[in-house]
Amino acid sequence: MKEVFLDILCCPRCQASLKIQSLSRDEFGINAGNLSCEKCPATFPVTEGIPRFVSQKEGATQERFGFEWMRYPGSLPEDETIFLEETQVEKREWKNRWVLDAGCGMGRYSRVAHSLGAHVVALDLGGALARLQDLAQNSERLHLVQGDLLHLPLKKEKFDIIYSLGVIHHTVSPRTCVQAFTQRLKPNGKLTVWVYGRADSYQNFKSNPLKLNRKSLEKIRFFVWIIVDLRELLSHSLRSVTVHLPYKLLYCCCYPLAVFGKIPFFKFLTFSVHPLWRVRLQENFDWLAPPIQSHHTKEEVKNWFEENRVSVIKILPHGFVPKVGVLGEKK
Repeated sequence: MKEVFLDILCCPRCQASLKIQSLSRDEFGINAGNLSCEKCPATFPVTEGIPRFVSQKEGATQERFGFEWMRYPGSLPEDETIFLEETQVEKREWKNRWVLDAGCGMGRYSRVAHSLGAHVVALDLGGALARLQDLAQNSERLHLVQGDLLHLPLKKEKFDIIYSLGVIHHTVSPRTCVQAFTQRLKPNGKLTVWVYGRADSYQNFKSNPLKLNRKSLEKIRFFVWIIVDLRELLSHSLRSVTVHLPYKLLYCCCYPLAVFGKIPFFKFLTFSVHPLWRVRLQENFDWLAPPIQSHHTKEEVKNWFEENRVSVIKILPHGFVPKVGVLGEKK
């Protein structure tokens, strides 16, 4: 951890500034120690160079995502393309910006934002962000923090861009997450998120934007709506069982789904159609393992933005299954 990071960190309980109470250093900065709140009695440890604002005892969500992200293949050649597509922020806009990766997992997109020239704060609930330590130790532009999206240990109005890709639907209140993100944005800063979509009413579904290479679905949109509804029913039925399974057993059960992910038509009833076997395996586990998962419509997410005075700029086009992505700018 670099000392400059103290200018951004704060107590997640009372939002006061933090000071270093005790520490040990190594060649990369602060390796271990404690951060104490200047206002309340709270203290927080720094271990392995990472300030930690969550219980060291893992909950079910931390444990299951930690298991997954430590097995994910790592950075992929497509990461930059996907990142720019899903954040909907132009490539030129990242350089020298202060950016929050809100729910970074093992950090594949933090690496992309960093490669585009951003100063990146990578935050996650679990410990898999340790997979970013190799880069953090050798860069002044990457800062790691273990924390809770609903109780952010970050000062207000510090970020130019905040992105959260496929994360906040695993919290108890995605709406509260959006509010917390907005508070950390500078005026005119950009917020971009995507969450799992749902079929909802056909009236709303048929106005969902489609990718250019999926425009053929326009002709069968009603049929697609029915399939998406059936897929959601299947998901709820499976998850009523899978969230209670030992996660290592569940991981083994995801192998057949990874196989189905390559079979035409049937693949849309699974939870990943990625061309790589290992990625399909991880993404099916990602869908079935988390205890908390919610699905939303573009109308809901747009409302979260607007009630926090964030003007909606773009809605993310998607393929067969709805992925609700919204880009907005703080007024």
